[in-house]
Amino acid sequence: MLRYLYRYQRWRERQKAADLELISIHIPKTAGTSFRNTLKGVYGGEAVIRLDIELEVPVVKVNEELYTERQLPSWTRVAHGHFTYPLLQQHFDLPNQDVPVITWVRDPVERVISNFYYLSKILAKELDEPSKGLNILIKMQRQLMEYARDPMSCNRISKYLKGVALEDFTFVGIQKHYSEDMNSLAKILDWQNFEVYEYNRTGKSYDEVTPKQRDEIRALNDEDVRLYEQALELREKRMQEYA
Repeated sequence: MLRYLYRYQRWRERQKAADLELISIHIPKTAGTSFRNTLKGVYGGEAVIRLDIELEVPVVKVNEELYTERQLPSWTRVAHGHFTYPLLQQHFDLPNQDVPVITWVRDPVERVISNFYYLSKILAKELDEPSKGLNILIKMQRQLMEYARDPMSCNRISKYLKGVALEDFTFVGIQKHYSEDMNSLAKILDWQNFEVYEYNRTGKSYDEVTPKQRDEIRALNDEDVRLYEQALELREKRMQEYA
């Protein structure tokens, strides 16, 4: 009986609309884990949910568990994870449409290379578990350029930022200037106290990637390159404004 009452209480809590304060779109390999730790310090650990909505198939996860409800958990203050703003609107009822939306971007060439080596690192750990490693193997292919040429690997920044013009974001940070841009974000969102965590580095030297390969990766991600250049211009204006 007590177990039933507990489950019912949790169900009732989930029916209430979340008092959402911030939407943080995390593009893979842009310091997302470190940034989530900062968000938890500012807003509270449970209040920051990891929200993932896959781009290719309609699968929604909250804190890495399948989620099918139209309301975000009622305790949610920040939704941070891999999703696009249109997918967020499609899967959830958002009573407040004026919630600030922020993101971080990274040089597209560096992001692709980092993502490849990150997947390689995961695969190396999971080779003894074929049922887990198989999907990663299919996704990453076998060599860097095979991975980079896969259409699913191209222009990932643009795909995650689809539906929102870059200038309409409340904040667009540049990973290269992570610490400095964190200070700018704190001013914009009026954070009184926050901690900057060192973002997770793959730990792999990219010296083996040739200039020719980098040029090809840049060409394969031309949309992301244009967005990144625009983000740098917006950052320059922001730095002047908050100087």
